[in-house]
Amino acid sequence: MKEGQEEEEKRWFALKSGRPSALASQLGERGVETYLPVDMVRNPDGTISRRPVIAKLLFMRTGTRSASLLEEEGKNPGGELLPFWIYRYKRGDEIQPIADREFRLFRLLTAPDSTRCEVYRKEEFRIGDRLRVTGGPFAGYEGYARRIRRNKHIVVEIEGLCAIALPFIHPDLLEKVE
Repeated sequence: MKEGQEEEEKRWFALKSGRPSALASQLGERGVETYLPVDMVRNPDGTISRRPVIAKLLFMRTGTRSASLLEEEGKNPGGELLPFWIYRYKRGDEIQPIADREFRLFRLLTAPDSTRCEVYRKEEFRIGDRLRVTGGPFAGYEGYARRIRRNKHIVVEIEGLCAIALPFIHPDLLEKVE
C-alpha cells in the first residue's frame, strides 16, 4: 500500500453470476475472499454433487471501491472476469454491503451440517410473532414465526436478498419481541 493511502474496510457483497463457481475461482486468484453456499444432493444415479443453495449467488469480501472496480471489469466484454453484478439497495444505484452480523448468520445457516429450524410445543408463539433468540450460537438474532411444511420456524431476513429459516432452537431460548 502506498503512503497516505488507507486500506478500505472489507465488507461482504452479494453477486449475481451465471457461473458463480468459476467466478469464485477467478476472484480467488486475485486474493478476493469468496463464499459460495452449496448443498450436497444425491442424483438419480446415486452420485452426489454440489448444488448452489441459491442459484447464481456468490459472495465476495472486499472494499466498496474495489468491489465497484471489479464489477466494472466484469461488465467489460473483453475483460478477464466473467460477467457479474453486485446487488443494490432498492432505492438508488448504491451497491449493498451485507452487515457482518447478517453474513455470519447466513454462513452459519448454509454450512453443510446445518439443519432446519423448528419450534416445538411453545403455544404462546403464534405465526407472525416477532421473536428473539436469547442463547446459543444464534443469540441476539430476531425474526418472526412462520409455518413451513407443517412446522413452526423462525425466519430471519437479510434485507433485499433472502429470508432464512434458522436451525432448531429450543423454545426456552426464545422470547417474544414487543
